[in-house]
Amino acid sequence: MDALIFDFDGVVVDSEPVHCATFQQVLRTRGVEMSREDYYCRYLGFDDHDCFLHAGADAGTRFSEDEIARMTAEKTVLVQQAFAESIQPLRGAVELIASAASCGVPVGVCSGALKGEIELASRTVGALDHFTTIVSAEEVPAGKPDPSGYRMTLERLARLTGRPMRADRSVVVEDAPAGIQAAKGAGMKVLAVANSYSVEELAQADRIVDSLAEVTVDDLERLVS
Repeated sequence: MDALIFDFDGVVVDSEPVHCATFQQVLRTRGVEMSREDYYCRYLGFDDHDCFLHAGADAGTRFSEDEIARMTAEKTVLVQQAFAESIQPLRGAVELIASAASCGVPVGVCSGALKGEIELASRTVGALDHFTTIVSAEEVPAGKPDPSGYRMTLERLARLTGRPMRADRSVVVEDAPAGIQAAKGAGMKVLAVANSYSVEELAQADRIVDSLAEVTVDDLERLVS
């Protein structure tokens, strides 16, 4: 295995309830209601910009780019407050990250979340020091399912480690159909964890598990062998 790349929210940490609640809070101040079901069925996997854009449009409201920037800033403050108070890792995630890193596998993050949020949550749960690089929403031209984020992460891992890396020998850990589509579009193997979606909705992945606690580095190696 040349590289191991993790999505973040809903894969490494149990942060999706926080994102849902803070999206709802910010949207409500603009007269837009978003249900929990809408978030999980329609907007999960979107970065902040696209979630605000599409949630507004679906409610008949067109937010300007300046307004979306203000909304994103407001949400970031709320998310960071919530993460500082309590954020928990998902079962088996930090252990798998640490195990892969100890085996010499370069580990990265490719997420639609903002870098400050990822770093804060990673530091809190003890994962940050194991990541070779983090590619966040601020750095990619388009969010998932566009594959550019995963391509950028692999290119950066290769540059930082000085190793040649093949996409088909790299594994992505995802929890959402859009993320699976993005990783597959980048030519990578995908392990999906059913934290946010049903097994049926994750069917495009190469392997699906209920929890990362049941996954070893050897299991990931077998995906690329």
